[in-house]
Formats: sequence, structure tokens, C-alpha cells
Amino acid sequence: MRKIGSWPITIAALFLAFLTYSLLGAVDPALVTLINPFVVLVFSVAMLYGETAGLLMGTAAGLLQDAFSYGVFGLAGLSFIMSGFLMGWFSQKLDLNSFSKRFLFVFIFSILQLSIWVILYALIFKKSLLYTQPFIYLQPATTSLLVSGLVWLFRKWQLKGDVG
Repeated sequence: MRKIGSWPITIAALFLAFLTYSLLGAVDPALVTLINPFVVLVFSVAMLYGETAGLLMGTAAGLLQDAFSYGVFGLAGLSFIMSGFLMGWFSQKLDLNSFSKRFLFVFIFSILQLSIWVILYALIFKKSLLYTQPFIYLQPATTSLLVSGLVWLFRKWQLKGDVG
């Protein structure tokens, strides 16, 4: 397992995700179904630092996203915790150094996270988001692209810092 990075930077990233989520929701509420900054953050942290960091960031990001909703508190948190932990665990076991492998891996976990959230939402509220939110179908692809790119940039930046 890798060492968990600087917590002040991680907390700043959580604040940035909060700010981005707020701005996207203010521009058009449908944009947060297309790009969910909290999912991008949880998956990026899980891939970079492992299952414990994925679990902790999933908890924090899930509770923060639930604070935006008027629904059940903990709904997003549960899906983030499960997917963040599993993604962190599997990412430490697999070779995900190429962009295409990382993209496919994140795509699968994004579908898993979204499926858990949609199923829990349907069970609790007795209605489906699959017909009312058309952008939700594109969220796994946008999440995969963003996370794969961010992980690549972070690793490149980290290597540059180690050399210099």
C-alpha cells in the first residue's frame, strides 16, 4: 500500500470538488449528472493512495454530496465508500500504467458506483433516475476520462518532483 499523501492537499482537493459541484449545479443542474467532481476525486485518491484513502475520501465526499441533496443523508456516501475502497484495493493489485487500462478500469468502477447509487435511490424514493436524467448515461465515460487524465498528470508531476 502506498503512503497517503499530504492531507492538506487532499482537503483542498475536496474543497475544490465542492466548489466545482456548486458551480456546475448553478450553471445547469443536469451538468452534475454528467460530471460529478466528488466521484472524480474519490476515484483519483483511491487509485493514487489505495483502499484506505479511497474509503476515507469516499466517506467525506459522499457526506458532502449528500449535504447538497434534500434526500436521505448517506445515500451517495454508501456508494462512494464501497466503490472507493474496492477501487483502491484492486488498483494496487493490477498494472494500470497505460491510459487505456486505467480508462477501462475506472469505467467499470464508475458503472458500479453509479449502479449502486441508482439502485439505492430507486429503493428509497420509489422512482428511477434513468428516464429523467439522460446525462447519467454519459457519466461513466466522463468520469473515466477525467480520472485517467488526473492520475496520469499527478504521477507525471510526482516523478518530476522526485527527479528535480
